[in-house]
Amino acid sequence: MTGTILVPAAVSVRDAAHLVIGRQVRELRRQERLVLKDHSVDGVHDMRVATRRLRAAMAVYRGVVDVPKAGGRRRLRWVARRLGRVRDLDVRAALLRERFLPHVEGVEAAHVVAMLRDLRTRRARAYRRLAKGLRSPRYRRLREALGGWVREPSFLGEGEVAAARWMAEAADHAAQRVSLHEAMRGSQPSAESLHDLRIAVKWLRYTLDFHGESCGLAYDAERALTRDLQDCLGEMRDHDLLLARLARQGEGAWPQLSAAIVAARRRLWRRFLEVRRRWHVRTRQAKTVAPLDQPRFVNLDVTPVQLRLVSG
Repeated sequence: MTGTILVPAAVSVRDAAHLVIGRQVRELRRQERLVLKDHSVDGVHDMRVATRRLRAAMAVYRGVVDVPKAGGRRRLRWVARRLGRVRDLDVRAALLRERFLPHVEGVEAAHVVAMLRDLRTRRARAYRRLAKGLRSPRYRRLREALGGWVREPSFLGEGEVAAARWMAEAADHAAQRVSLHEAMRGSQPSAESLHDLRIAVKWLRYTLDFHGESCGLAYDAERALTRDLQDCLGEMRDHDLLLARLARQGEGAWPQLSAAIVAARRRLWRRFLEVRRRWHVRTRQAKTVAPLDQPRFVNLDVTPVQLRLVSG
């Protein structure tokens, strides 16, 4: 069975929003303390993910939650940008050091080592700016606004709507954005199109996660598929950014490094095509689909749960 019932009780969309956003706020606070205590790569990554998930939760439950402006999505975006600058440098350095430096020799290898030193310097500078932001009054107001909402949540309309129905509709819309994306059909989508698809896939994955948290459904198969798709697209994005960086320094400046990155990127492209194929098979139209006014995600039978949207 794809969906697994974890909790029997039905909840309203307000209850679900409070549960999901509260959990994300607590995770954000936990990761914030780790980032300020430890400069580790994992800490920055985990806090960035927590920030993104919190922004996604607020978007999914927009029209329901009434979060103070100081704790809204725009303020979270400001934190996410600072975290992103550090994280992007970490990823670029790890790719160069662990995956590609062993394939480069001679003068070019020395140039890669110099690039890694530059990345470390830039990372330290970006981290200092991040830490300063996390200690600033602006961030303190953000944290207090979010904590205040969790303690005493305020809501708008849609109070008594069942969370299962609300989240089913949100998952359907998120799946549609993925399946109808040009990069899911085109033979040679651009790097930017693939990046945009990655954002859509990430949104769907978070929505499915929130559905599980609030309605007691795991969606193991669907989440595994979106995770594979997101991971593959993320790696391709990292390779595309590295290639763009090398291209800015002139054609032929990095022959060994460019060749290694291009070869790795081709392997990722083949992997993407396979995951994309599996996605289209998984989301094909079912013969019978319950309408949204029925609790489609409650009392599951032994048949697999499929996303409503069909890719083709």
